[in-house]
Amino acid sequence: MIRKRLIGKNMLCILLLFIFFILCGFDSEEQKIYDEAGLLSGQEEEELQDLLVKKAQETEQDFIIVTTDDNEGKSARSYADDFYDTHKFGYEKENGSGVLLLLDMDGREVYISTAGTAIQNYTDAEIDNTLDSLIPLMKKKDYMGVCRTFIEDAGRRLTGGDEAQNGYYDADSDQFVSAELSGWQKVFTPSRILIHLAAAFVLSGIIVACIAHNRKTKMSVGSGTYLKDGQLGFRARSDRFTHTTVVTRHIPRDNDSHSSGGGYSSSHTSSGGHSHGGGGRSF
Repeated sequence: MIRKRLIGKNMLCILLLFIFFILCGFDSEEQKIYDEAGLLSGQEEEELQDLLVKKAQETEQDFIIVTTDDNEGKSARSYADDFYDTHKFGYEKENGSGVLLLLDMDGREVYISTAGTAIQNYTDAEIDNTLDSLIPLMKKKDYMGVCRTFIEDAGRRLTGGDEAQNGYYDADSDQFVSAELSGWQKVFTPSRILIHLAAAFVLSGIIVACIAHNRKTKMSVGSGTYLKDGQLGFRARSDRFTHTTVVTRHIPRDNDSHSSGGGYSSSHTSSGGHSHGGGGRSF
């Protein structure tokens, strides 16, 4: 009888664990580093595999790194999105939430692809800032440094950074529902409107207080203050235009600045029909 109970309890535990892994969708044993371009040593791949799994569990986002020296004639964005879709990555389910870093040695481009809730949690500006840190390392051929920096930076931004103000990820439709804002809507956001109203209220209060104070003050100027011997005197004065001087100066453009502001995410649909965000840059 006791033996049967123990067997029953063990079977129940196994069933609960099986259900948990099905609901969670994240497999810590799944390969997370794909070094198809041969940029990393075996030891570096093992280290990155552990880091990617750990960061995925911390952020509840799948983390993948891919390198390639043959992009099959695709753009970096298409290659990254298709790789994500084909391997059915995702933390909570297949083709779920996560972020993929592609080092495209064929097209000479670094690309970050987001999926699921990572689209809204990892905004365009944050991706751009991450690329600011990765490109100098790519130029130095410090590929391990690129991977480590991506894991730490993306993990920090996914948990404590901006969140998209122009849309959200709908898990039922597996789409990023974008509420595109016009120019004036981006300027007059709710927070900015409140700030403007508060400033207007304070300024109007100061003006009203000044007017009230002046009305209580006795007039020190009368009708005869500006009269001399009971009469007004005027002096004529004129200006003569002689010439115009125009000074021109060349203002150099800052081509190294890629920051685009925070809070907004763009999305697109991959060839596999899934919604992705992201951004890339040549090196």
